[in-house]
Amino acid sequence: MYGDSMATKKIKEVVKNNDRINYEDIKDFTKDEQKEIVKENTKKAKHEAFKELMPYIIIIVFVVIIRTFIITPVSVNGTSMQPNLESGDILLVYKLRYRLQGPKRFDVVTIDKKGGDLVKRVIGLPGDKIRYVVKKDDEGKLVSELYINDEIVEEKFISDDAKADTCSYDNDICTKTVTVPADHYYVIGDNRRVSMDSRIIGPVSKDEIFGISEVRIFPFNRFGNFNKNK
Repeated sequence: MYGDSMATKKIKEVVKNNDRINYEDIKDFTKDEQKEIVKENTKKAKHEAFKELMPYIIIIVFVVIIRTFIITPVSVNGTSMQPNLESGDILLVYKLRYRLQGPKRFDVVTIDKKGGDLVKRVIGLPGDKIRYVVKKDDEGKLVSELYINDEIVEEKFISDDAKADTCSYDNDICTKTVTVPADHYYVIGDNRRVSMDSRIIGPVSKDEIFGISEVRIFPFNRFGNFNKNK
C-alpha cells in the first residue's frame, strides 16, 4: 500500500518500538496510516502470543507422543497382584519396548479388556506347553510346581502358599497340559486365589497387551523396580 515510502518506514518503526499502540503514538498519522498501524500491530501481537505459547504446545505434543507410543502410567485396580503390587499402585507401562521386544516370561504386562486394564504376569509364551502340579511335600504341606515344555521352572516372585493356590480354580492347567496358541500369552496374577486371569479367560492375544511394567512410581515410599525377583 505504501511501498518503500517514508510513511511506511514510520509505520514499521512505530509498530516495532511499541508493544501497545496508544493514540498519542499515532495521532500525527493520517487515518489510513493509523488503520495500517493498528493492523500491523495486531499481526505483531498474534505473532508474539504464538511465540509465548509455542513451548507449551511443544510440551503437550511431546507428552501425547510419549503416552501414545513410548510410555504411560497405569493404576493397579484390585488385589490380584499382591503381595508384589497393591491396589492403587501406579506403574510405568513401556509401550515401545513391548512393540520392539515383546514380553519375556514372568514380565508384568498390562492388558486392554473391556472392563478395564488388567495387570498380570506372563507365565506362558506362544507355543509353550504348560501345566501346574500341586502335591504334598514330606511335611504334608501343599506345594506347586510349574512345568513348561516338560521342565520344572521356579517361580521366585511369590510364596509357596501362593503357588499352592494356583489350582484353587477348577482349571485345565492343573489337570492337563495347555499349549499356548501362536501370538498369545498365558497370564496369571500373583495372588492366585483371587486373580481373574488365563485360568478362566484363556490366553490373551498379543494385540490385547499394550505394555510391559517393572517400575512403580507411586506410592513414593515404594518407588522403584518391583520385579527384581522374576
